[in-house]
Amino acid sequence: MQLSKKNILPVLIFSLLALLIPALTWVGSMELKYSFMVLGGIMGAATCVVCLTNYRLGYYIVITVCFTIRLLERMAGAEFPVGVIQDVLLGCTLLGSIFSRRRDELVKVPLLRDPLIIVFTIYGAYLLLQFLNPNAITTGGTRLFTRVYLRNMILVLLSIKMINSMQDLRTFFKYWITMCTLAAVYACIQEWVGLLPFERRYISLYPDKFKTVVLLTGTRVFSFLSDPAVLGIILACCTAIIAPLLTASAKTISAGKKLLLFVALVLQILALGYSGTRTGYVMVPMGLLIFFLANLHNRNTIIGAMVFGLAFLAILFGPFHSNPTIVRVRTAFVGSNSDESLNVRDVNRHRIQPYIYQHPIGGGLMTAGVEGEKYNPGHVLAGFPPDSGYLRTALEQGWIGLILTCLYLYMMLCYAVKNYFRAREQIDKLLLIGVAGALFAGVVGQYAQETTGLFESAIMVYAFAGISIKTKYLLSTNTKAT
Repeated sequence: MQLSKKNILPVLIFSLLALLIPALTWVGSMELKYSFMVLGGIMGAATCVVCLTNYRLGYYIVITVCFTIRLLERMAGAEFPVGVIQDVLLGCTLLGSIFSRRRDELVKVPLLRDPLIIVFTIYGAYLLLQFLNPNAITTGGTRLFTRVYLRNMILVLLSIKMINSMQDLRTFFKYWITMCTLAAVYACIQEWVGLLPFERRYISLYPDKFKTVVLLTGTRVFSFLSDPAVLGIILACCTAIIAPLLTASAKTISAGKKLLLFVALVLQILALGYSGTRTGYVMVPMGLLIFFLANLHNRNTIIGAMVFGLAFLAILFGPFHSNPTIVRVRTAFVGSNSDESLNVRDVNRHRIQPYIYQHPIGGGLMTAGVEGEKYNPGHVLAGFPPDSGYLRTALEQGWIGLILTCLYLYMMLCYAVKNYFRAREQIDKLLLIGVAGALFAGVVGQYAQETTGLFESAIMVYAFAGISIKTKYLLSTNTKAT
């Protein structure tokens, strides 16, 4: 008896279930680490299929996986090839967007004529020239850095493809604020309850992670992200997005939604404090500064600035001397005689300046710091701690690379600010000034830390860059139409 079309699906499901029973038994008999690897492979294959068939969903899946995969690492007790996983998912999503039958991109971006994309392309060409840099010992670090650059550019292109209307922009930031709030909730739980057993076990296995988490003043929380620094940087940027939304009119955002946003903001500020990231503490007022300057005519903005200023002064000069979190926040702004780390950084920067002047194309990619010891052992910069994104760029890419980096960061800010003044709807204006504030906070944070070079924060910066590029053309088209 032949099977009809109606009977095929139940037979397939029954067959898969029959195969699943021995498969689960086999996986259960393996060690925990290998069980995670097998299950991860199955889930990864299914995720790749989803990214290929629905690139819009795949875009959000890529960001979610990149944000939460460190949690799976800690649960499994082993490091995963995170870069490879991200590359595969991004590649599948890109292919899905190219071969998608949906023609929902109503506004096209002239990729060959857009100024910011042209600067990105010139910077990419300069990175390719670094393969010929005679100062580098090997090209391993250059290959890795170029691969990361291509990954970031794919994210820019996918962000351009994803945002087809201002409603898509709002949907993205609903997702972004939700992810950051979940990260803040997890971080607060880690602070209030303590690290979970598998987290303590994981950081004890790796000395470099132990040093960044456990300090004399207490434990720095990291949520489900890679480390406390990434958590602090991302939450600092997200506060620059949430705070402006609280000044919206009742017509734009209802009181109930404002309450949720306020709770999310409080949780994120608490988690930022618990992360112990001094760079993040400085980034918060820098991100809000852009919003305050652009909205001095708004009464709600002035009230919000006064409240923020009073709270800031209370933290800096209030009678709180026993709380280690508040003490660490103060050292980010007023310094501390007992904290010599900032002084050491200044000494290192002055000591290395002659090298920058003598090497206009730098010492080669991935030659400074710990990466230099790994990819270019014996290099004069190997082991030198840059402690700054700009300093690392100047050392490895020379002042030519530093100029190109500053140029595209400046242009990203210009795009974001101009989009704010072009937008008509209040909700769009507040979101876009939040993007400008977040990018400005990241630019300032680059001085003290590699904010745009960290794994998850790079996703944020280049996703915002792609969104700013696409929004420019969306708003231009809407203006012409009216």
